[in-house]
Amino acid sequence: WPSMTHNKYFFSGRLEAVRQDPAGGNRTQEYAEPNEEGPHEADVVPLVKIADPVHGAPAFNINPMLLEGIRMGDRFWELAKLTTFGEVVDAIFYEVKYVTPWVPGTHGKRSSGMQSAVRGVSNAGTPGIAYTMLLKLFLLRLTRDQVRSLLRHPDSPYIRAIGFLYLRLGLYDFKELWAWFQPYLGDDDQFFIDGTPATATTIGEFVRRLMTDQDFFGDRLPRLPVLVSRQIEDKLQKAASGVTDEPPTEAGGGGGGSGVCAAAGVC
Repeated sequence: WPSMTHNKYFFSGRLEAVRQDPAGGNRTQEYAEPNEEGPHEADVVPLVKIADPVHGAPAFNINPMLLEGIRMGDRFWELAKLTTFGEVVDAIFYEVKYVTPWVPGTHGKRSSGMQSAVRGVSNAGTPGIAYTMLLKLFLLRLTRDQVRSLLRHPDSPYIRAIGFLYLRLGLYDFKELWAWFQPYLGDDDQFFIDGTPATATTIGEFVRRLMTDQDFFGDRLPRLPVLVSRQIEDKLQKAASGVTDEPPTEAGGGGGGSGVCAAAGVC
């Protein structure tokens, strides 16, 4: 009984805290002056402007049920102590060993009824640490150099995967998606999507899946515009057949396995 009472008061207290501050104390990173080294606000990757219907705070295309679960969790509030990009990347390195939206095994299967195709209609689970870190990164508002350093990080494929999810969920203009993802289609860096060998994949396969499959381990990725989706499918077919009519793009900036935030001076 005491624990139930404690949980009740904690739950109501956290709900009120989320209502007062949906960001959980997490704030935008500090940017360097134009003539100084470091992240510059002018270089920030534009993010989607959709707000959640409950608090009116930025939702970054995260499933509303998942978003609320992240905000209610202790780890999200603890991340407010980390104020720089480099600190968050270090935390991802030590804590993230899977990149599914929910902790594997905690999220119920979708209903097979009329609402089965509705995003967010499913049994609740425990929000995964990867998406908790993802929300933290969204709130930091990363620059293009910082996103590139995620995509190329040599020490952890999970850091890299979170970088691709940052773009796939939050990018304001999905027409830029191919430019970011194309350089990594042949990347053979391996990892386990849900932390088990059953979901072994490569960065290249992961990138391809993010561009072509809307379903992602109990969640639904935001739908790409029809024209963008068709263009990506056409370019993927050309890439598979060895045909290309475009040089490597500037947005993504080359293949993986090189460059870290410290080396790039973007921490």
